[in-house]
Amino acid sequence: PVPSRPAGPCACVWAMTQALSSALSQARPRKASKDDKQSEEELESLVSGDLEAEVIGNPIGSSSIGQENEDIELGAVPNTTTMPQGAAGDAISEHAHKPRTQCIVSQQSVKPAAPEQAGLSFTAMLALCFLVVQNSAAVLVMRYTLVSPGGREYLTPTAVVMGEVLKTITSFSLVMLQEGTLAGIWADKAELLKTSVPAVLYLVQNNLQYVAVQNLQAATFQILYQLKILTTAVFWVVFFRQELGRQKWVGLWILMTGVVVVRSAEASAGSTTARAGNVNVSVGLAAVVASSITSGLAGVYFEKLLKGSSNLTVWQRNGQLGAYSVVIGLLGLAMSPTQRARILDKGFFQGYTLVTCVSVLIQGGGGLLIGVVMKYANVILKDIATALSIILSCILSVAFLGEEVGKSFMLGTVLVISGVWVFSHAHASK
Repeated sequence: PVPSRPAGPCACVWAMTQALSSALSQARPRKASKDDKQSEEELESLVSGDLEAEVIGNPIGSSSIGQENEDIELGAVPNTTTMPQGAAGDAISEHAHKPRTQCIVSQQSVKPAAPEQAGLSFTAMLALCFLVVQNSAAVLVMRYTLVSPGGREYLTPTAVVMGEVLKTITSFSLVMLQEGTLAGIWADKAELLKTSVPAVLYLVQNNLQYVAVQNLQAATFQILYQLKILTTAVFWVVFFRQELGRQKWVGLWILMTGVVVVRSAEASAGSTTARAGNVNVSVGLAAVVASSITSGLAGVYFEKLLKGSSNLTVWQRNGQLGAYSVVIGLLGLAMSPTQRARILDKGFFQGYTLVTCVSVLIQGGGGLLIGVVMKYANVILKDIATALSIILSCILSVAFLGEEVGKSFMLGTVLVISGVWVFSHAHASK
């Protein structure tokens, strides 16, 4: 029996589940069917028949070839006077002098259908599903900490640093379980230096976001920052030298439009008053565009490192990146006079509650999942999973936090799901 479609907010969850299930099923590697096996058997029989016909039709057997080679080694001239004369002799002579590569050509002339490109592995699909759930849970818990009494007392940068600390400790523990030592993380100085590139890019991205938020309204920033979906795809094509195809580009455009609609509806529900003071819109626009570019570049570069020729595992790379992130985060707190003064006054863990600790745990787990997704899938699919998590987090906020959504949110949800469907079904039209 066909399950009935639920109503209300659950309908969006149902539609997202169907879209994600369809996308993952399309990404599964196709198993060989009976027709494929029959085609392979026919090819083998055809090739073996060509080889048998070549051997039978060729009057020069293995002994003749060996005799001819022996005559050439001794400097003798091969005897050609014993060849039969007449039409039959001409035919045999023509066949005897036929190029030896004809059998190879006959094999190449009949090629089986090219195998379909392997899809996502089970590990990649599982990591993508967990990433959607993790991002949604992280946003939901973070919103709860902000709306709950006393939730605004903790410093957000300290929570970010603690999430990186948790990711680093977990990565180091997994490396110890696999390798028995942490020496491999620091052994190759060149690879260690390469990992610093995405760490620095993420640092620049965070600072650019801060500049953009200072000079733009929240809605404008949320909309323009979704350019990172396209910049990520562009850098992925450049770095990996692979084409996405027209339909996948269309899917990404629809996906980005849907996220923009959802984000704009989300921002319009909050404060949309114009900022006062010294505001430079041009600087804000330049900062958000540059932030989108650095976000795409950092993600693709880190994926390139994970899939490169280095012997480092994904946990060693995650440990390196986490260590860099902890150092950069602590330096950022030390260089900020306001944050530094508050930490010196009330301590690093001021305002922390049990919910705050849960939020840190979820954020640290997300950092580990992103590394796995980039290793076994790619950064574009990571952005698609993030877009789906935005929709899911909004739906969960409606269900658990009592927030309201309007028609713009529903339109954005439809666009996001449509973009995911178009992207995942792109290969079917080739």
